[in-house]
Amino acid sequence: MKVNLEKFNATLSSPRSVPIVLFIVAFLTYGLFFWERGFYWDEAPWTWIYYRLGPDALTKTFSTSRPFWGMIYQITMPLIGPYPWRWQLLMVIMRWLTAVLVWMLLRQVWTKDERPALWASLLFLVYPGLGQNFISLMYTHFYIVLNCFLLSLYLSILVVRAERRAKPEDEAGRWGKRTLLTIAALAFSVVNLLTMEYFYFMEFVRVILFWIVLDGEWKQKIRRVIILYPPYFGVMVGVTIWRLFFFENQNASYSYVTLGLIRQNPLLGISTLFQNVLRDFWETVPHAWAFPFEPTSAGELGTRVSILAAVLVLFSAPLIGIYLFYFNKPKTEQSEHVWIKELLLLGFFAWLFAGVSFWLVGIEPQLHFSADRFTLPFMLGSSLIFAALIGLLHSRPILPYGLLSLLIAFSIGKQFETNIAYVRDWDVHHDLFWQMSWRIPALERNTAILTNDLPVTYFSDNSLSGPLNWIYGRQGEMDHILYFASVRINRGLPDLKPGLAIEQNYLARTFYGNTSQMVVIDFSPPGCLRVLDPLIDSENRLLVPLLREAAVLSNTSMIHRDNAATMPESLFGSEPEHRWCYYFEKADLARQFSDWDEVVQLGDKAFKLENDAPNNPVERFVFIEGYAHTGEWARAVELSKASYRVSKDFVGPLLCRLWERIETETTASPESDALTGETVSKRSEALAEIRIMISCK
Repeated sequence: MKVNLEKFNATLSSPRSVPIVLFIVAFLTYGLFFWERGFYWDEAPWTWIYYRLGPDALTKTFSTSRPFWGMIYQITMPLIGPYPWRWQLLMVIMRWLTAVLVWMLLRQVWTKDERPALWASLLFLVYPGLGQNFISLMYTHFYIVLNCFLLSLYLSILVVRAERRAKPEDEAGRWGKRTLLTIAALAFSVVNLLTMEYFYFMEFVRVILFWIVLDGEWKQKIRRVIILYPPYFGVMVGVTIWRLFFFENQNASYSYVTLGLIRQNPLLGISTLFQNVLRDFWETVPHAWAFPFEPTSAGELGTRVSILAAVLVLFSAPLIGIYLFYFNKPKTEQSEHVWIKELLLLGFFAWLFAGVSFWLVGIEPQLHFSADRFTLPFMLGSSLIFAALIGLLHSRPILPYGLLSLLIAFSIGKQFETNIAYVRDWDVHHDLFWQMSWRIPALERNTAILTNDLPVTYFSDNSLSGPLNWIYGRQGEMDHILYFASVRINRGLPDLKPGLAIEQNYLARTFYGNTSQMVVIDFSPPGCLRVLDPLIDSENRLLVPLLREAAVLSNTSMIHRDNAATMPESLFGSEPEHRWCYYFEKADLARQFSDWDEVVQLGDKAFKLENDAPNNPVERFVFIEGYAHTGEWARAVELSKASYRVSKDFVGPLLCRLWERIETETTASPESDALTGETVSKRSEALAEIRIMISCK
């Protein structure tokens, strides 16, 4: 047992344990419930574009922003496939690799002490300011680029180390090795510079690394940096020339706001820039690390999530503290803390260079979606700065280890809370499209879906148009668009009037439609998805005002039963259990085609369900109508009373309109066999009872 314990201690204290520990932390931070997350934000459109419109269409999508970044998607998309869980798992691996590369890089910078590399890599791994890591397909590709940049830095430092260790007799062989390493470092630098702008100016971090690693007085260091850096600077100059003079869409998304302001008013421009720098430093450094400690209400998260997050913090904090305290001592007492000043210097410049791209165009990183994506390049500098500041507490060794373990553990807990928010959004997305497929088996071409703002954070109407077309559209075509009413008036949707043309450029394709070819829906969970009824919902005060106004445009003739669409299994899995909303959607579809017997059959099943019932009083309307049309007037009145009790002021006027339609459509006629004898009497009694109960005019 003693031998095994000594071996275990030796393994933990060995640098070989660090990648393993980093992977465990990465999985706890980002990997839990990875199979329950899906595609978010731009991922769903990009996936639909690639697999339904074709690779060329995805190339076109990226052509106006990051064409070389888009090329990476052309490699990865066919390899991973349209399976969210695979991308989620790959993102965890790529995020782990970024931390491993930071650790490897910093170990080459400070070779006599493991602490700066370990501390900074752990902080970098759990950085709490960025909450978008769970947008896996997109961030996998962000991290591919970041890994190329980090690997380039690492290889260039290896060149410096190899040069320092070179002996005269080995110079020829070592020269060849240094040349190969330099070529590889340059190649990975080109990948970073060509693909995106996030880490563009961080290329200058290489100069600071060279300065720290090189020996000698400052004049000697300057001479050596001048010799080492020109190849990398030359590559950057070349790419910059291409971006400025040959890339036609350099400013397609953003313009140089700050430069324009400085030209117009130098004093105001410089003052604004200085304020932006200070504001962003506060947001991405001190505020980001305080963020996990800010209280979040249990009501917002749910008791179960709050408990799980607390357990995760309580579990991880002591284990991380033990690992840091017992198994990461400096190799030598000589200059034990000399790295602190150098790490602070490196962190400051890494942070400063990270911000240049954003300050040029006036972008403000924030700690909430979606502006938190702009904290991505600041992660490295922020983590290095905090690791150095914690190192200043070395006079009392327990303090840095305790503070580090708390920061890391609470950051893990914060990311877990964000993780669950993504899971919940995917559940809403899942329910939306399954219920839509039940209510709308097939959809006429060139039909727009207009809806309310959904209770989601990580989807927009733009992103939901991807899966909508995947379900209902033809291969290679964009037949449909989904709009949130609140954001699309005069932004794609000209007005809420019939007969107006709709034209929406989606880069890969353009959607063409008409406001007379529009289906208006409401989806407000836990209520079921509802295709709005122009007669009823134009006066429905349970809806947001814009949907009430748009309800008269809801054209159900765009909905077909034949040639039902197939739900893509890779996105939506198998069909969920049939509960209340399934029977409601199917009954509402049957009502559209006046199949009243089917409405009643579905109603009989729905009302027998255990622990499931309508969450919106209007959901009973389809069954009220069905029972009335089949002569079950007492049942129709009973359901009307149940809905009326929910809100007399809101539901009463809607019931009046419903019963007016029922009265009109069930008027006795020679062709009608349903309303004879006793049935006519029951109908009259039901209509009279409703009028008295609701005081319909």
